[in-house]
Amino acid sequence: MASLQASNLLFPSKASSNRIININAAISVPKLPKINFPVPALIRKPASNKTNLAEELKIRHRDNGFTEYSIPIVERREYKVEDYSNPLVEAQFYAILEAIADRVEMHKNVGEQRDNWNNLLLNSINMIILTAATMSSMAGLAGGSLLALNLPSTLLFFAATGMLIIMNKIQPSQLAEEQRNATKLFMQLQRELQTLLALRRRPSEDDVKEATERVLALDKAYPLPLLGKMIEKFPKTFEPAVWWPEKENDHQLFQRNNKPHHHTMKQNRNGWSEELEMEMREIVKVLKSKDTEDYARLGGLGLKINKTLAISGPLLTGIAAVGSAFVGTNSSWAPAVAAAAGALAATVNTLEHGGQVGMVVEMYRNCAGFFTLLEESIESTLNESDVEKRENGELFEMKVALQLGRSVSELRDLAKRSSLSELDEINASISLPKVPKIRFSPSKKPSRDHHLVEEPKIGDDGFTKYSIPIKKVVPAPITISVQEEGIFNVDSSMATAQLYAILEAVADRVEMHNNIGEQRDNWNTLLLNSINMITLTAATMAGLTLAAGTAGAGGSLLALKLSSTLLFSAATGMLVIMNKIQPSQLAEEQRNATKLFKQLQRELQTLLTLRRRPSEDDVKEVTEKVSALDKAYPLPLLGKMIEKFPKTFEPAVWWPEKGNDHHQFQRNNKPHHHTMKRNRNGWSEELEIEMRQIVEVLKSKDTEDYARLGSLGLKINKTLAISGPLLTGIAAVGSAFVGTNSSWAAAVAAAAGALAATVNTLEHGGQVGMLVEMYRNCAGFFKLLEESIESTLNESDVEKRENGEMFEMKVALQLGRSVSELRDLAKRSSLSELDEFASKLF
Repeated sequence: MASLQASNLLFPSKASSNRIININAAISVPKLPKINFPVPALIRKPASNKTNLAEELKIRHRDNGFTEYSIPIVERREYKVEDYSNPLVEAQFYAILEAIADRVEMHKNVGEQRDNWNNLLLNSINMIILTAATMSSMAGLAGGSLLALNLPSTLLFFAATGMLIIMNKIQPSQLAEEQRNATKLFMQLQRELQTLLALRRRPSEDDVKEATERVLALDKAYPLPLLGKMIEKFPKTFEPAVWWPEKENDHQLFQRNNKPHHHTMKQNRNGWSEELEMEMREIVKVLKSKDTEDYARLGGLGLKINKTLAISGPLLTGIAAVGSAFVGTNSSWAPAVAAAAGALAATVNTLEHGGQVGMVVEMYRNCAGFFTLLEESIESTLNESDVEKRENGELFEMKVALQLGRSVSELRDLAKRSSLSELDEINASISLPKVPKIRFSPSKKPSRDHHLVEEPKIGDDGFTKYSIPIKKVVPAPITISVQEEGIFNVDSSMATAQLYAILEAVADRVEMHNNIGEQRDNWNTLLLNSINMITLTAATMAGLTLAAGTAGAGGSLLALKLSSTLLFSAATGMLVIMNKIQPSQLAEEQRNATKLFKQLQRELQTLLTLRRRPSEDDVKEVTEKVSALDKAYPLPLLGKMIEKFPKTFEPAVWWPEKGNDHHQFQRNNKPHHHTMKRNRNGWSEELEIEMRQIVEVLKSKDTEDYARLGSLGLKINKTLAISGPLLTGIAAVGSAFVGTNSSWAAAVAAAAGALAATVNTLEHGGQVGMLVEMYRNCAGFFKLLEESIESTLNESDVEKRENGEMFEMKVALQLGRSVSELRDLAKRSSLSELDEFASKLF
């Protein structure tokens, strides 16, 4: 009967909508070039009508006297057409990729436009307000030309009021941050889809559907149009951003099933265990009670501050406009009110748009959304009771750790302390990396049959058909190496999947540091221009108080005195904050972090492109590099900000520490004559001596020179940072004493204000903090190069080193030299004839 069943399988009906094929027990893999799979002999041998049935039977005699026959059965498996490569589906998938790439460019362009709005409008409105305040203060000195100052100042105040209402409504700094976030998230989705293709997985209709839903969710979360679809800038309550498709009742289901599945969970099944489930549930608790709550609190506070500033600015310019209109009447307070309100309006406008409060609110909204998405991702994974349908547990744990800027061991320690209630106000996230989700479909295990023979079924042809279960042989995991040019090596091991996850995490950090660098660079530009305008206007007003006092214009004297004092006081407060955080240095830190993460990204891509099968050591090494970079260049501003005025200048360190490499290098500062063979693995005694000479040059020339320059820049920056607020403070005091018996008060105020503007320009316009960070980074670069050479030479087994010729070329390139120039440098160093630095780049 089994042969009858097989014959029906070999000749399927033409009306069937399914494709029926003969297959072996091997797993299904995409068609790849030049891959030979072993096929079982029984199936590889062509069937012949002349074959004796006995030859086809495998006979085994049992001890109980029975003879056991193993009958070859052709397996029947049905495939839908969609399971195969569908050109239409692939075309749709690539069309989505093109649309995403286009959206990246659109959001990037729109973000630049809206950032320009903030810059141009802030500077222009502040100039208008300060000019109008100066005119209204001088109106008492105009005599017969009162109308020439009164009318334009009133018009300027009204114009500033109207423009401020519009600017405060649309919040251009917040609009720019929305577009930066949208650009980053679309690039994140683009990388995820490219990873899916790079791992040789053919897209299915479900992939197309999921990608489409995510694109539409992002379009809805970050609209391009300004009017009509703009995100509400002043909602009643602060809500996290949501840019992912909604899932039904995941949270409620997680609450009901907030315990591991003890009755079904097997230890380490698909990488999952009860301990890992408990760990993930503890992480969710920490995220909700710490990170999400903290960003919701900060976002709510920022929203309230932004509302207050947005209302205060136009209100003050409106008051100033009314006061300016009454200048010249019997009221002596009109010019004072107009000038003071104008001064306060310029200060409020600088705080709101120069300080980019709207951008900060949007940043908090995005961060809160990130933690909400992470919570939902963990909950959705744990709600899937069939662990075989989940993402691999080890990979999932590593990705969660990367998202929170932690190592896997740190994540486990966090969960353990959470379960023991020992967190002590520690958030789950160290930084704010966001890693796109990668799904790797686990192989499905064949189901076990409980009966030898199922119930017989009578077919349409009248024959009785028996379905005899055949035990399937599942082969070991297959490793596929593709030798085509330009295609990634595909390894089915966990290390490959982990490296791809780390690669996407690194790419996402590149975008984050780039975005934050733009934000902090804007702070430097906007605050510098605004504070300088305020300081110079105040100095002008202080100088004019002498003329007002001489002319006996009491109203103008009071207006100039009050407004200049307020402006100097405001400039002092803002300079103290600006000099503390050093926005030009913050921006340079983020630029350096972007460059270094891009460097690590290229290293990972090179590793995968060169078809090298990655190992667990590769994963560990790369993870340590990511953690070291996160520690060296933190994203948060307050609390974890790098100290801007340390006691001594220290080079930047962004690489994992290695134990005692330098001391071992000092002890072994001679080539291994007794073990070194000529040109073994590209190494020779001459090359070892050359590398040791290069280390000496780096230490005595390059590293020492940048340490000296960095120390000098740090001292200058400290002096300027103290001098600026000190001078504006002196100017504020001098301006307050104008009109008293002291004839020097006005001169002191004006002179101190002028010097303060000069110092502020030197410090922040000259970006002295940026120079200090640049020296710190360059000194770190040479220190890393020294440690790299020392660590290589300390490895006595040359076979374990990087190839000598390759290493020499890399060192030469890092120093901006050819190999021959590097050898000549080492030779002249050994002869004490060196009069130049090792590097030609810096």
